[in-house]
Amino acid sequence: MQSVASFQEIINTEIHRRLSMPQFQEPQGLYAPCAYILKNGGKRVRASLVLMAAKMFCNDYQKALPVALAFETFHNFTLIHDDIMDAAVIRRGQPTVHVKWNTNTAILSGDAVMIMAYSFFEDAKEFVSPLFSLLNKTALEVCEGQQYDIDLELAQLNDSWVTEHMYIRMIELKTSVLLAACLQAGAIVGGASTNDAEKLYEIGRLIGIGFQLQDDLLDTFGNVETFGKKIGGDISENKKTFLVIKALELLTPAQKQELLQVYANKQFEGKYNKVVELFNAVEIQSVTKAYIADYFTKALAILDSLSLDSEKKQELYVFIKELQDRSF
Repeated sequence: MQSVASFQEIINTEIHRRLSMPQFQEPQGLYAPCAYILKNGGKRVRASLVLMAAKMFCNDYQKALPVALAFETFHNFTLIHDDIMDAAVIRRGQPTVHVKWNTNTAILSGDAVMIMAYSFFEDAKEFVSPLFSLLNKTALEVCEGQQYDIDLELAQLNDSWVTEHMYIRMIELKTSVLLAACLQAGAIVGGASTNDAEKLYEIGRLIGIGFQLQDDLLDTFGNVETFGKKIGGDISENKKTFLVIKALELLTPAQKQELLQVYANKQFEGKYNKVVELFNAVEIQSVTKAYIADYFTKALAILDSLSLDSEKKQELYVFIKELQDRSF
């Protein structure tokens, strides 16, 4: 994404500098996996949002770099543990930490990465107290979101609590609150007013939800060449995405029963085509696009309301539009 490209080199250079410090060398069995996950690519979106928000309110935005690293490092901690829980074998085109090493090492190194995130915050000086509070709140919310995700995975699709509201709440906690916190943290370091910092948080929350709904849509209706992975993975794995939950709400009783039967069997022949046929019966692609557009429109409206000149908002505006228009 071009909107974050200008920040990536700064962030990558600082990550490499920090990881080369003597305190992060021994024992190698602990710190090698930490360096592996932190150096292993990624778009650095969360760290870039911290710097982008700080830049909106001050010229010396690089003073927010320790905070940007803290949030980026915390995000990578969540990835290590998520990959263990999901039994994922690939992350960013490389073997996951628990595959390259082992599960116990991955758990321990994940814990170390989380503690490293907190240690980076120590350089935030006068902002340490509010930023610690923000990260602690966000960290617990991410854990809550992960638990809701586990609960949804274990639930039956027709359980009464498997609803649109529950799903939106899960992705808000699991994904969007971290984006929101990154924007708010950058605004705080940049010297924004409390009102503007809270508006940045709400922008992040909204675009995070829109992003995840878009991910659900692309997994079923995307182009494999631009999306970068097999289309229909959510359907084949019986994942309870927004598309299937919303479709069950809109389908006729007979169609709903048909969808439940198809989803109950991972080996159902022609499963993808049948589910898409039922999705199309209620125009789920258009319905989902309308939800996505609404979240991004609300985010842009809040951005417009910030007490800043238009040119200071431009980078974030471009980022939001890139996120909204993505096909990957």
